[in-house]
Amino acid sequence: PPGIYGLNTNSQPPEDHSPISRKEFVRFLLATPTKSELRCQGLNFSGADLSRLDLRYINFKMANLSRCNLTHANLCCSNLERADLSGANLDGANLQGVKMLCSNAEGASLKGCNFEDPSGLKANLEGANLKGVDMEGSQMTGINLRVATLKNAKLKNCNLRGATLAGTDLENCDLSGCDLQEANLRGSNVKGAIFEEMLTPLHMSQSVR
Repeated sequence: PPGIYGLNTNSQPPEDHSPISRKEFVRFLLATPTKSELRCQGLNFSGADLSRLDLRYINFKMANLSRCNLTHANLCCSNLERADLSGANLDGANLQGVKMLCSNAEGASLKGCNFEDPSGLKANLEGANLKGVDMEGSQMTGINLRVATLKNAKLKNCNLRGATLAGTDLENCDLSGCDLQEANLRGSNVKGAIFEEMLTPLHMSQSVR
């Protein structure tokens, strides 16, 4: 029987969790002023194409962005805390001042990303799961990766100047060609990590537990 207001409740149950499409999301974006924070907490975008969109200041806390195409998207100052970004493609994305605390980006691609905010706002990826991510060629000056898991990750030719890597799991991580000047590696797990062609030599003081 038809539901309230004559709508057929069978077609779209209230607990519908089907992912939001690019088309639907662009409608929301166009109706929202640039500086206002769009509330997308806990929403499902799984597999959506959100490439090249302006996603600044959006609250994606605990959202499902697994396998999303976020290439060249502008995620400046967005909140991705505890979000699921597993298997997502963020190549060339702008991640200045992003909050990614305890997010799950296992197997994601983040090649050529920019985490550096000229105003000095630090990107925070504390406690994030970044197992097997490819972050080759990313700009990460001053990034906070404290107690994050970067096991088997590719960080070739990354700029990690002044980065916080204290207690970070860097097991089997490829850090060849990285700039780790003034980076804090205290208590980090560097078992099997590759440190070839470093731009600046690591000082013992950086890695003393």
